Amino acid sequence: MQLLTLVAFLSASLCAQEVVQYDALKLKARAVLDAGQPAAALELAEPLLKRAPDDYELQYTAAKSHRLLGHLVEAEKATQWLLDLRPEFLGGLHEAALLRECFNDLPGALDLLNKVFRATPVSKYNERAELLSDIARIFDKQDLKQDAAQLRREIIRLKELETSNAKATAAPAHK
Repeated sequence: MQLLTLVAFLSASLCAQEVVQYDALKLKARAVLDAGQPAAALELAEPLLKRAPDDYELQYTAAKSHRLLGHLVEAEKATQWLLDLRPEFLGGLHEAALLRECFNDLPGALDLLNKVFRATPVSKYNERAELLSDIARIFDKQDLKQDAAQLRREIIRLKELETSNAKATAAPAHK
């Protein structure tokens, strides 16, 4: 009886370690992507996706990595998986918009970017600034220079708000 208990305990321990390792690798893949290394992020994410293809966070990492590397067919597949798994996930809608831009569907890209922008909380200054930057880039492609310039002024305002908010919430120095 004690042997069965020991085997069950060891089995549970191994499963727990596997979950921790999976989560750590998933976080590392996202951090590597955020550091501007999409190829390295993809190397970490793809084996994990074979184990858990329904992990929307991993699908996001794969979709964005593929798009940044110019693997548009793979990016499109990963983005579709992502949207099928979590249609309300703003990161997936943002990736879909950027893919539409890659495929030169500028009106479609703008439509999705506007949806994501409207759904992004007003307090998320950096996220809203990033979205406005994407919209301004598309406006430039459409030769809407004045509209793009207006958005860039709003981006500056949002970044200033983020900076002042960060200063206001920073912990005071103790003497």
